[in-house]
Amino acid sequence: MKPIALLTILLLNIACWAQEKSNIKFNGFVDTYHALRSNTPNDFMSSRSRLRTELHINNNKTYLFTSLNAVHNSILPEQTKLELREAFFQYTNNSFDLKAGRQIATWGVADGVRITDIISPMDYTEFLARDYDDIRIPINALRLKYLKTDFNIELYFIPIPEFFIIPTNNKNPWGMNYKSETKYYFDKPQKTLRNSEYGGRFAFFLSGIDFSISALHTWNKMPALKAENIDSTIHTTGKFKQMDMLGCDISFPIRQFVVRAEAANYFGELIETERTNSFNYLLGIDWYPGNDWILMVQYYHKNIYRNSENISQPKSISMGTFSIQKKLLRNTLNLSSFSYIDFTNKGFFNRISADYSISDQIHIMCGYDWFYGDKGMFGIYKNNSEYWIKGKFCF
Repeated sequence: MKPIALLTILLLNIACWAQEKSNIKFNGFVDTYHALRSNTPNDFMSSRSRLRTELHINNNKTYLFTSLNAVHNSILPEQTKLELREAFFQYTNNSFDLKAGRQIATWGVADGVRITDIISPMDYTEFLARDYDDIRIPINALRLKYLKTDFNIELYFIPIPEFFIIPTNNKNPWGMNYKSETKYYFDKPQKTLRNSEYGGRFAFFLSGIDFSISALHTWNKMPALKAENIDSTIHTTGKFKQMDMLGCDISFPIRQFVVRAEAANYFGELIETERTNSFNYLLGIDWYPGNDWILMVQYYHKNIYRNSENISQPKSISMGTFSIQKKLLRNTLNLSSFSYIDFTNKGFFNRISADYSISDQIHIMCGYDWFYGDKGMFGIYKNNSEYWIKGKFCF
């Protein structure tokens, strides 16, 4: 019997069992996503379907959560798989919150931009063509929180670090060297205690203002790539080095607005072939004018302290994001537009989408992803603009 059939039988048994237990909840969704390139040759950029199941077990102070993905991908057969996404247990009392297992870690107040939020890496197999929450990669970690009314202290220990997944398959239309012969070599660290990650966050929740201070001993999760052309084949090596992060964030409301700011200094960050320091900061404003409108603007800046001319990247990198949302038809239709704007390389990515709720369980979505630019990351994908449609059924 095929693994997916076995999984289906197992899930049905769990669902029947869960209905008889008041402290057990079984839920999930089925979704299907298909995208067509808007430029010649108008080929399919993506065609995949997924079953996500989630099991929650609550018992007084203890909680267990697992989630599984069963994916079928018609464009990338190697992505057809059964995947354990999260699996952790949690114990909470009046003073402490212990969470252990495979989990997703989120820090900071930035939306779609990584500054202090660098614990969980990202899966760029389809770059930004998936929901941001799906791009996050879970980590195996131990998290301990000390809880108080107006502050908490959060500590993380990650025995074996996870790293970005970048598209290395030349048959993938999102491959970084699409349609060219490329071989990749990743020099990942050994799985030893000295290569583990650890850090902490001190968060305050005061009247009208939230802020935190964070520190992390980690790695450059995105590999520093160096390419060489040997016998008409591009050989690309990805390097990883340990680095440290010291950061802070703050958010507070002002009438119809929420102001957010985040900053971090990276010590020993590997950029191309050189380890150096960089300072990163973000300013954001969210506006809630009423009548189901939401507008969000962010400005991000990175300053690299170069020690030599070995780094080809500009010393200063600037980027912005702009998001606008509007709900219509008694909140059954959600229209949105989200953009990354690369000021340094004069490029952008914009996703326009419409999400219609046929019922509480069924959603139909469609949209357009627009890439523009001659340089930078968006320039790499300037021919990947696409129309897409997605259906989702929740249970």
